[in-house]
Amino acid sequence: MVIGLDIGKYSVKMVQLSKNGEEITIENVGVLNTFDDLNKFNLDNLSKSQLSATIQDLATSLNVKPKKIKHIVSSLSGKSTDVRQITTLDMPDEELIVSLELEAKKHIPLDGTDAIIDYHLLGNDSSELDKINVILVTTTKNKVTDHLDIVKKSGFKAGIFDTDSIALSNLYKHTKPLPKEGADVILNIGHTSTTLIVWGEKSSFFTRDIEIAGHEINKRIMQELNLDYLSANNKKNELGINAFKQEDESSKEDGSISIEKRTVFNDLIEEIRKTLRFYMKSNNQSFFNTFYLFGGCANTPGLKDFISSNLNVKIEDFDPFQNLSNVDSIENPNQYAIAIGLALRGLEE
Repeated sequence: MVIGLDIGKYSVKMVQLSKNGEEITIENVGVLNTFDDLNKFNLDNLSKSQLSATIQDLATSLNVKPKKIKHIVSSLSGKSTDVRQITTLDMPDEELIVSLELEAKKHIPLDGTDAIIDYHLLGNDSSELDKINVILVTTTKNKVTDHLDIVKKSGFKAGIFDTDSIALSNLYKHTKPLPKEGADVILNIGHTSTTLIVWGEKSSFFTRDIEIAGHEINKRIMQELNLDYLSANNKKNELGINAFKQEDESSKEDGSISIEKRTVFNDLIEEIRKTLRFYMKSNNQSFFNTFYLFGGCANTPGLKDFISSNLNVKIEDFDPFQNLSNVDSIENPNQYAIAIGLALRGLEE
């Protein structure tokens, strides 16, 4: 029995899985917002104690007893971590760790505490015989300590710490093999950030967090339409990419066609396009096969088609709960993608 705990700034998601042979069963699933009143939602005022209290309340609502849970996996996210694939010389473990620690310090802002690293060996590099490919994960001791405090104060034991991008990759690989040619793209559109992942059997693993997601969309709607946060959030959920239209703007009174307004959704597209161009420059032989959307804001009306048409890519539906048993009707299943990936990681340990 394993719990995957996705501690988001907008909401906390919890998924409890059990495994019997090859069958993986959902024992519990739930979500709870960090703020009861969305008009009070403020990233700057979100404390560790508030997150711990939200986790406690969610566990209580699901009848989960934290002290009885032996296996829990949670994730660090955002700027607190750096995840990347690197190529390095094949060397003994002790030398490799020293080399990776030096590499890690290049990629994450240090906060006066030691860098904490973890790594996963992908195997020999196909183009250079004496080198290996490694996924390197870096954070700092302060970030780990803060995260540990949140989990412990909620009543759970420390458990395994993962990252959002690795959890999403675990979920993807649980269901699909890596494409033998080219790469697939995962977009997890959450509330405070969008996590983009590119990966293929012959294409290197790459991830980036884009700071345009549900929260930024809400802020732009508030500014343009003079709404409060809750009303903006509702408008986003109801109208999606058309949320910025105050009235029918398809035509003007004189019969001329109006120019489509540029919105935050265009900005998101540009950041995705810029990221994919960067990836292509580093992986000249690669190409993109299929895009998969996850995250609480992935179901924003019109967004899937907007991304598909603007980037000229194929987007396929991907149910995070596929291949799991005891799945009842679950509202917005995409919001549980990270929590499921975390729980799957726990079942592998």
